[in-house]
Amino acid sequence: MSRLTLFLIGAATVMFPFVLSAQSLEQITVQREAKLVEALERLREVRAEIQAEQLPLARELNQKEADVRELADELSRVQRLRDNRSVELETLRARVEGEQRQVDFVNRTVLPDYLADYDAALSPAERPVAGEQVRAFNLFLEDPDATEAEKLSRGLELMEASLSQLESRFGGQIMAGQALSPEGTLHEGRFVQLGPLLYFASENEALVGWVEETQSLNAQVAPLGNKATAAIAEVAASGRGQLPVDPSLGDALAVNASKDSLLDHLAKGGVWVYPILLFAFVATIVAILKLIQVFSIRHPKPMVIHEIVKALRENRTKDARQIAEAQPQPARDMLVAAVDHADESVEMVEEVMYESMLGTQPRLERFLNVIAVTAATAPLLGLLGTVTGIIKTFQLMTVFGAGDPKPLISGISEALITTELGLVLAIPALIIHALLSRKVAGVMAYLEKSAVTFVNGLSRSGK
Repeated sequence: MSRLTLFLIGAATVMFPFVLSAQSLEQITVQREAKLVEALERLREVRAEIQAEQLPLARELNQKEADVRELADELSRVQRLRDNRSVELETLRARVEGEQRQVDFVNRTVLPDYLADYDAALSPAERPVAGEQVRAFNLFLEDPDATEAEKLSRGLELMEASLSQLESRFGGQIMAGQALSPEGTLHEGRFVQLGPLLYFASENEALVGWVEETQSLNAQVAPLGNKATAAIAEVAASGRGQLPVDPSLGDALAVNASKDSLLDHLAKGGVWVYPILLFAFVATIVAILKLIQVFSIRHPKPMVIHEIVKALRENRTKDARQIAEAQPQPARDMLVAAVDHADESVEMVEEVMYESMLGTQPRLERFLNVIAVTAATAPLLGLLGTVTGIIKTFQLMTVFGAGDPKPLISGISEALITTELGLVLAIPALIIHALLSRKVAGVMAYLEKSAVTFVNGLSRSGK
């Protein structure tokens, strides 16, 4: 093929699609326009349907929105109610907790303390019944199956019964029971209780008296006088009469019963009481003798020394000696010795008088040391007895224990008896020794003064 042929074939090939395309484009345009018209018609139909359905839907929407607002209001109201109920629930829970604490305090503290005090205050006549009720309640508290409500209810019942029991005391009550006599015999009879006062009268009136407070299970009766016994028996039998009243509630009777005689009191002091009493006896005898000796001393009259000196100046030695011998002791011996040596030097007379005073002083001070030793030794003996008694008390405690303090207190009180006796002896001994010593010193001072006066008088006479 030539080049021209090839060119024509190629050109025809290229132009053929454009010719076909021009025809198809017109067809497509027509088709598109038809579809557009159809779509617009369909759009108008849809718009008409929408417009027809829009009003009911708007009405329905408004209704739904109203329902939503109503539900929102209801929700808000319910939430407020829930919040209020939560607050009320917390308040109620707090009140319940507070009430529970009060119930626990009453059930665990107030009620047990009250019943313990009530049980301790029961008289021996009430204890067999009321004491048994308290004991049963304490056992009920230990029951693991019992609820708190049951424990509280039973405790309140017991408290109510105890209040009734306490109220009956003020009006007085008579109860049957048993009591022990001082000899330990058990008697059947009746108790008469009026407040804190409790009496007992046996059926045959063999035991009538005041009921003592003791730690024993049975009541112990302290008998009274005949008049009081008759009055108690009458009230126990008839419920009427006058009862003897002890304002001290038996303390005065207990104190009176605890008083010991002097011999019993000394006997409780033990073996160390005897040396203390021996010292007391010896010191008393010595003190009496020395008091008689010292306080019976009389001094010469003030002018006697001058009269003796005057007689010596006038060489009336015999008269001077008679005057000296007429004076009381111990000044007489000193003055007689001075007159006998008046012719000698003044120094010799002074020595003679001083020698006489030296002989007088031992006689006056004789046995005073016995009183001084007694005053110093008696407290030591008393302390020794106290220490010995306390040692014995502790020895008993190691054997029997210290559960009951009464034996311990009793042992210590008995141990202190020796100290009491030692002080009772030492204090008067010290006073008497000081009194006698001062009196002896006064006598010696007077003798010394008399000697000085006599010597001075001789010196002025020129001898």
